[in-house]
Amino acid sequence: MDSESVKHLCFALCCFLILLYCFLFMFFISHLWQLLWIDLSFSAVDGREIRQYKNKKLKKGDQKMKKAKILALLMAVAMIITALSACAPPATDSSSGTATPTPKQETPAAETPEDKTPEPITFTMFVAGPGEAPPASNKIVQKIKEITGVTIDFEFLVGDMEQKVGIMIASGDYPDFIGAGQARGRFLNAGSFAALDDYLPKYPNLWKHYEPYLDTLRSISADNKIYILDIWGRQYWLNDGQDDFYEGDYNGPAFWIQKDVLAWDGYSHPVKLDDFFDLLERYYKEHPTIDGQPTLPFEIHSQDWRSFCLKNAPQHLIGGRNEGDVVVHPDTLKVEIYQNKWYARDYYKKLNEVFKKGMIHPETFTRNYDQYLSVISTGRVLAMFDQQWNFQDGESVLVAEGKINRTYVPLGLSYDGTKYAYNRVRNEGIIGGNGMGISVNCKDIERAMAFMDALLREDVHRLMYWGIEGEDYYVDENGRYRRTPEQKANFDNPDWRLANAGMVIGDQFPKLEGRYSNGNSCGAGTQPEERFENQFDYDKEFYSKYGFYTKSDFLPLIDHPGYPEVWSIFSTMEEDNIAKPIFDQITDLQNRYLPGVIMADDFDAAWEEYVNRYESIDYPALEEEIERQIQMRLKK
Repeated sequence: MDSESVKHLCFALCCFLILLYCFLFMFFISHLWQLLWIDLSFSAVDGREIRQYKNKKLKKGDQKMKKAKILALLMAVAMIITALSACAPPATDSSSGTATPTPKQETPAAETPEDKTPEPITFTMFVAGPGEAPPASNKIVQKIKEITGVTIDFEFLVGDMEQKVGIMIASGDYPDFIGAGQARGRFLNAGSFAALDDYLPKYPNLWKHYEPYLDTLRSISADNKIYILDIWGRQYWLNDGQDDFYEGDYNGPAFWIQKDVLAWDGYSHPVKLDDFFDLLERYYKEHPTIDGQPTLPFEIHSQDWRSFCLKNAPQHLIGGRNEGDVVVHPDTLKVEIYQNKWYARDYYKKLNEVFKKGMIHPETFTRNYDQYLSVISTGRVLAMFDQQWNFQDGESVLVAEGKINRTYVPLGLSYDGTKYAYNRVRNEGIIGGNGMGISVNCKDIERAMAFMDALLREDVHRLMYWGIEGEDYYVDENGRYRRTPEQKANFDNPDWRLANAGMVIGDQFPKLEGRYSNGNSCGAGTQPEERFENQFDYDKEFYSKYGFYTKSDFLPLIDHPGYPEVWSIFSTMEEDNIAKPIFDQITDLQNRYLPGVIMADDFDAAWEEYVNRYESIDYPALEEEIERQIQMRLKK
C-alpha cells in the first residue's frame, strides 16, 4: 500500500471514531436524563403511589443504570482509541515527501551535535603567501560545508607582502582567519590576533593536538598568550623505530638537481659542492638547450622573504641545520651569524666562478616569484638551492606534462663531503609560530574554533587528504588505503587537485600528521604502499639504481635537537626587541649586496666592501638575544 492510500485510510478511521464518539455521547446523555427524571418524579405523588410506582420502576431503573455504565465504558474506550490515533506517525506532505513536524517536538536523546546540520556561515581568510582558492563546486569543499556549515572565502597574497600586510594593519580591516606566514611577527606586534587560551580547552580535538605544546605556543608572544596555532608538526600514532615514512616526500632545504642530470652521469651522487657544479658544467656543455630554449644550469631566487634561496646555503655546507640566518652549535647552543664568515665567502666565491662561466643567468636576480616558478616549469632549470615546497608548483607542471626526468631530488652537499644536516628530522613536533590565527575582528570565534576542531577529526581529515572512498582511493583486503594509477594521476595534476581535492583547506589549518588510529598514513604521500608501488615507472627505475625508494633517501634521517628552529624566532620577534632592527639591517644588506657579489668582476673587492658594511652592524647583540630566546624556549 502506498503512502497516499495509508493517509486516506487514517483520515477515514479518524472520522469514524469522531462520529462514534458523538453518537455514544448523545445516547448517554439521553439515558442519563431519563434516570434523573425518574428520581425527581417521586416527589410528585403521595406515599402509596410512591411505593407502587417505585416498586414498578426500580427494576427498570436498575436496567437503565446498567446501560449507563456500559455506555460510559464504551465512551471511555472510544476516547482511548481516539487518543491513540492522535499518536500515529505524522502524515507526509505529498509535495515534498517530508514529514510534517508536530509542535514542540523534542530532540531525541540519542542525537549528538555531529548529527545536526549546522547553520551555514562564511569565514574570510587571508593567506600571506601565493595560492589559489578552490571553486565552490569542489566536492570536498561541499562535503566540509555539509559537516561543519562553514565556507572559507580565501584571499591569497598577490604582490608585495609587506605592503599588503601594512595596509591591513593600518586600516584594522582584518578577515576572520589570518594565515600569517612570514608576516606573523608583524601581525603579533600589531595586536591583530585574538587570544585563544580560554577557548582551546573547550574543543577536544584542538586540545589534544596542542595541549603538550602550550608553553611553546605561548613563548612567541610578549604577554605569554596563545595567538598562533601551528599547522604542521604534531605527529600521531608513531612508534619508536617505525617512523621511517615521516619524510616520505621530503620538501626541505637542499641543493636540488634534475634526475636527468644524475642519470646522464651514470646515476652519480655528488656530495661535495665542487663536484656538484662540475657535473652541472659538463651537462650544460652537452645540453645548451632543452626543448628548444636555453638551459639554465643554476637558478637563484632572491626576492622578498624567499631570499633564503640566496642566503642560507652556507650553514648547510658546514653541517648546520635549517636555522635561517644563523648557525647554532649543537653542543653549546652558541649562536653564530655566518654571512661574514669564511664558509659564506667560499660559497659566494664559487657562485662568482659559476656566473662567469655563464651558468647563472643575470635575470635570475630580478625574477619575481611567479617568474621563478615559470622557468622551473619549462624543465630547463638544472639545479637550485631551495626548499621543495617553495618551487613545488613549478615542478607540478612538469609532472602533469609527463616530464618526470626533469623533476628534482635533494642533495646534501657539504665542503668536505661528510656532513649532512638538511633538516630531515625525526618527529619534529610543534615549533611555535608556524601557523595561523583568528583575528580580533572574527565574527564568531566559537564557530571558528569548532570548525578547526572538526578538521582534526580523522574522517574529515581523510576527506581533505585522501578524498572520497571509492572515488579517489580504495581500501584493500588488509584495510590499507590505496590508489589506482588513475587516481594517483588525478592528484598529481594541479588543476584536478584545485577542482576536486581538499588540501587547499587542509594546508591552511591545524592538521594531523603521521598515522591515523587505524595505521594508515595521514596523507597519500607518506603511505608506504603509495610511495613504493604507485611511483612513476621512471622513478622506480631511477631510485632502484641507488638502492633507494624515494627522493628522501638521498638525505639521512637525523634527530631533532629539541628547540624551535631559529627562523621561527626571527619571524615572531617583537618590534621593540633589541634584535629586530639588527636582523632587518642584516636582511636588507644581504638582499642588496649578495647578487652584486656573485656577479662582480672583482670578487675580492666586492666581498670586502660587503663585509665592511656587515661589520658596522651590531650583530653580536643579535647573537646574544637569539641565545637567550633559545634558552627561554628550552625552559618552557
